[in-house]
Amino acid sequence: MRTNYRRWSEYPYQGEQTPPKPYPAPAYYPMFFIRRHGNNAFLDPFRQQITWQIKHPLEINWGMELSIVEQTLSSLTPQQIRLAQYWGMEEATENMTPMIFSLAKKYRLSSPYIARILGYFHAAVNDAFVMSWHFKYLWDMARPNQYGRNLSPVLTTPRFPAYPSAHATVAGCAESVLSYFFPQEAANIKKKMESCALSRLYAGVHFKADNDEGLRLGKQIGQIVVRVLKEQNVNVH
Repeated sequence: MRTNYRRWSEYPYQGEQTPPKPYPAPAYYPMFFIRRHGNNAFLDPFRQQITWQIKHPLEINWGMELSIVEQTLSSLTPQQIRLAQYWGMEEATENMTPMIFSLAKKYRLSSPYIARILGYFHAAVNDAFVMSWHFKYLWDMARPNQYGRNLSPVLTTPRFPAYPSAHATVAGCAESVLSYFFPQEAANIKKKMESCALSRLYAGVHFKADNDEGLRLGKQIGQIVVRVLKEQNVNVH
């Protein structure tokens, strides 16, 4: 185990006087593929308990993570700023859904099949959001702007805990699911989803570990969904 970490609920945001108020409700929203089984236990669709692969925050060197944020913000390129704005100034899925339609057009998929892809995709993303909120409020990890370092983030810091990044969790999940439906595009999809996760570091609102571990969590959720697709023989053509 490494050093302890600063709690989101105990420190004001930069320039504020009181800690932020929690809003954990999304952590308890219904899920499509994952079942709750006790306080912090979850079952997959095959009734097997899930062993989550995401690191406990005590395994991460947050001092080093803070240095990465500071170094990144001090040397941002115009392209990195545009990437932060592209993914962060609207819902991440608002940029992902057009990808699905574009790929569907490229591969001449029928309307019923497109509807099926969208259904599975959005159901999977729902579960990714819920699980990201579960871990956010379970671990209560502070944001970079709660460390008193006078940071200058590109975007406004969201009002909920940092770890893991919801953007990254959704991106990892999307990578797994969309790569199943469009295997020929797996490399491009991976690159796009990794840029979504990385954009949160460029924005100055997340630590690199938030994004790396969010991707890991999202991919695990996506693979659970892919197993369902395979079991149900949902073909990719």
